[in-house]
This record gives sequence, structure tokens and C-alpha cells, in this order.
Amino acid sequence: IDEISQRTDSSPAAIFDALYNKMSAVISFGRMGKFDYLAMIGKLSLAPIEPGSAYMLGATGPVPGGRLLFCGDENAHLTIPDLEALLINLNAHLNLFFGMQVLEDALCNWQKSPGDYKYFGG
Repeated sequence: IDEISQRTDSSPAAIFDALYNKMSAVISFGRMGKFDYLAMIGKLSLAPIEPGSAYMLGATGPVPGGRLLFCGDENAHLTIPDLEALLINLNAHLNLFFGMQVLEDALCNWQKSPGDYKYFGG
């Protein structure tokens, strides 16, 4: 992490991003595995990292969930960069309470049954 922080702006989001990109070498980790693994490292304070975006490229659940949240239709035409920007803005307003991992997880779980409350226990 010291090496990465010397090559980035050393913010928690920049370090997270550099580690996320390096983890592509771990073949058994896809988008969600890399995201959740690194977010947990940050939550446990093992490293000063946190996701600065939801890393939606390649996501299956959070993308329609985001489109449903922001457009009212999971099939709406909202590009992934536009969706990421909206989530970053939303996170900036809610940051004291949530964080990007919570938003990503919430979108993924909510889009499965947006009309019915279903308890999610982890």
C-alpha cells in the first residue's frame, strides 16, 4: 500500500482504485469479489481504503437497480458513467451514513424485488 500511495494522490479512494485494478491478476475474483474484498479490508481498518465509486462496469444487479432508482425503469437508457456519477453525487450527500459499498449492495438487493420488502441478512 505504501508503494501505491506514493504513486497516487494517496486518498483512500485512489488507493482503493489502484488495488482494485491490480486485483485483476486474481483470476477467481470478478468485479464483485474485488469490490467486496477491498471494501471489507477498509471497513476492518486493515488499510486506509474505501471505494470512491460503485465500479458498475460489468455489474449485473446494481445497474438495473440504479436505473430503477434514478429513472424509475430498470431498462432506461442511463449509461454506466452517468449512473456512476449519480451514485457518487448521492454518496456525497449521504456519506456520513452509508458509503459506496452500502449503496452498491442496496441497489443489487433492492432490484431483485423493488415492490416487496424482503429482509436481507447478509
